Amino acid sequence: MRLPDGSVALHIGPHKTGTTTMQAALWANRHLLAEQGVDYPGVRRHEMDATMAVALGKVDPGKKLAAHRDHWYSLVEQMQAREARLSVFSSEFYCEADAARRREVLERLGPHTYVIVTLRPIVRLIASQWQQYTQNQLTIPYLEWLRDVVNNPEGSSLSPSFWRRHRHDLLVRRWAADVGTDRLVVVVADERDHRSLPEAFEELLGVAPGSLEAPKERLNRSLTFDEVTLMLEFNKRHRDVGWDQADYNRFIRFGAARGVQARPANPLDQPVLTPQWAIDRALEIGEMMAADIAASGVTVVGSLAQLYDPAFAPPAGENTPIGTVRPDVLAGFASGLINRMDDVRNTPSPRPAAGAVERAAWARRRSSEPELIADDLQRLESRLQQLREALAQRAAEGQPGRSRVLMELTRRLRRRLGR
Repeated sequence: MRLPDGSVALHIGPHKTGTTTMQAALWANRHLLAEQGVDYPGVRRHEMDATMAVALGKVDPGKKLAAHRDHWYSLVEQMQAREARLSVFSSEFYCEADAARRREVLERLGPHTYVIVTLRPIVRLIASQWQQYTQNQLTIPYLEWLRDVVNNPEGSSLSPSFWRRHRHDLLVRRWAADVGTDRLVVVVADERDHRSLPEAFEELLGVAPGSLEAPKERLNRSLTFDEVTLMLEFNKRHRDVGWDQADYNRFIRFGAARGVQARPANPLDQPVLTPQWAIDRALEIGEMMAADIAASGVTVVGSLAQLYDPAFAPPAGENTPIGTVRPDVLAGFASGLINRMDDVRNTPSPRPAAGAVERAAWARRRSSEPELIADDLQRLESRLQQLREALAQRAAEGQPGRSRVLMELTRRLRRRLGR
């Protein structure tokens, strides 16, 4: 189907259903879309803070709720002023809005708003959603978390937001009650075709085929078992050394974790495996939800049968616990953390949202005098020489994993020396 001209397309996710890919495609092609009368308001790919402020009534620690609410309202005003043929708002955080905040969002966007819900089989997103929670301080092992989640589809005690997001049938019915079944579209992504989701959006928006090509980089990919093990162990320890939520968000969630995700694939990487009993239960829940969505009367693009088809279930099994994380995984974590630390600027005052660690990094950078910088350079040059010697020794001893770590550290030290 094609949305009528003058509409607002509100894509509400939920999480792990291709939202990051679609937001990247909308942002990367916003000029091409504008030429075809489609507006994607915003100053970044995903206006997460603004959406959280208006849809959830909260923002991450240290950030100002009122400022981000005002920003969301300004995006709506921009959309209204441009009078495009069609406008698009996209964020997975809309899916968690309660009744009052849903009404507020819909009233602001106007009476011609169509809600788009993108779905994937629940069995394929359980592991990735657990990993996402782990990137936000979760310390619960997968099997313990699984037992709580899949056995309690009415509400998990360990991750209360999981079924708020992923009881897809109830999500569809909540929003359909607000906008009407004729203005809610469910898009089921075809797991066999990565282009199925962009093509469905191209048809809905009435734009030329190929207008929503996503960037080629791996966007928000799931963590491997080694990577998520490292994150779990870090989460258990970080509070003991003075990290608060604001510092965690800045340096770990959007720093170290991103460095891990950006590292090159390794043949030794293994996915997080889900035991067969949990797969079977997830398929049962998927079939129940598909039947309820079909009975709701909303428009469905794609096949609801994919939501419970065992052919789309991931490989079953249980990972063997590991005691040592590989050096290349550690290097990804370290590089992401270093890059994020390096973003702390020598400004007249620290950011209002800064945590204790960021404020300490800011104070150190702020107090640096030329003679101190010279001392730092001298120490860095000495350390660089030590690393070169260690790198040569490791290579001679045939330890390529550690050599890669040293090479990465050496590269970063050279960059700092260049400054």
